[in-house]
Amino acid sequence: MNLPIAIPIRLALAAAVAALAVGCTQGPASPPAGTAGADPSAPAAVADGRDEASGYARVISVTPVKRRIDHAREVCEDRAVTHRVKPKDEDRIAGTVIGGLVGGVAGNQIGDGRGRDAATVAGVVGGAIAGRKIQEHNQKRNTVTQVENVCRTVNEPTEEVYAYDVRYEYAGNVLNARLDHDPGDRIALPVRGMVE
Repeated sequence: MNLPIAIPIRLALAAAVAALAVGCTQGPASPPAGTAGADPSAPAAVADGRDEASGYARVISVTPVKRRIDHAREVCEDRAVTHRVKPKDEDRIAGTVIGGLVGGVAGNQIGDGRGRDAATVAGVVGGAIAGRKIQEHNQKRNTVTQVENVCRTVNEPTEEVYAYDVRYEYAGNVLNARLDHDPGDRIALPVRGMVE
């Protein structure tokens, strides 16, 4: 073998072996700056509130929305109730007759002759009117009280949560949605469960 040619070949082989030896002793390449300790299986979150890998946006706030519902129910209780007794003599004839007789007798005791006759007639008329009024007054006072079960309808309003006003951040914008559920700390995209 020609000596001047053999020396460069040997030098080239030696350099290649040395380079391989140095490469095997070095550790794996360091991760890029700012990614140290990151979990490679975690989705990549971006600063604008989107989680593009999982399809969610960050929820800022959730406010329950309530509405009033009226519940009507019947309430019954025992109560003393006073009724006026229907009179047998609604025309108050008895009072009128008795009053007229008493008035006529009283008028007949006054004066004599034609004066007595006039007093008797006046006594009959006045007594009849007075007797009728007395009977009417007595009939109004003729009442009966009895215990009855009295029922009435009462309204009992209640409040219930029927929706949730959600503010969330997506693509750098703050958006609002009224949902039929509480999404928690993140909301699935596209947003579902909207309430009118």
